[in-house]
Amino acid sequence: MLARHRNYLLKDTKQLHAHVQVNPTGLIEVEIVEKRQCHAAEFEHLRFERSGRVTKLVGKHTSNGKPVHWQLPLANDDAKELENLIEEATEELEILMRDL
Repeated sequence: MLARHRNYLLKDTKQLHAHVQVNPTGLIEVEIVEKRQCHAAEFEHLRFERSGRVTKLVGKHTSNGKPVHWQLPLANDDAKELENLIEEATEELEILMRDL
């Protein structure tokens, strides 16, 4: 079980880059590099919203007891790759839990 890392150029932004870490423990961590802004969410609090050539990864986490919503505009191909990484990580965790 290893975390997978990817770097994406965000769509509809001024050349912002996101470093994404998909953890097989069911957590995704995102850093908007240029803004030094970090987000995280459990897989169950993620969704993909497709619209034309952009797919938004929408996530939610809690900070100081309040829900924080965030989104990343990704190219459709990047979003598909990320979606596959999340599915693979989910499967890895399910296999590990069954084996325990």
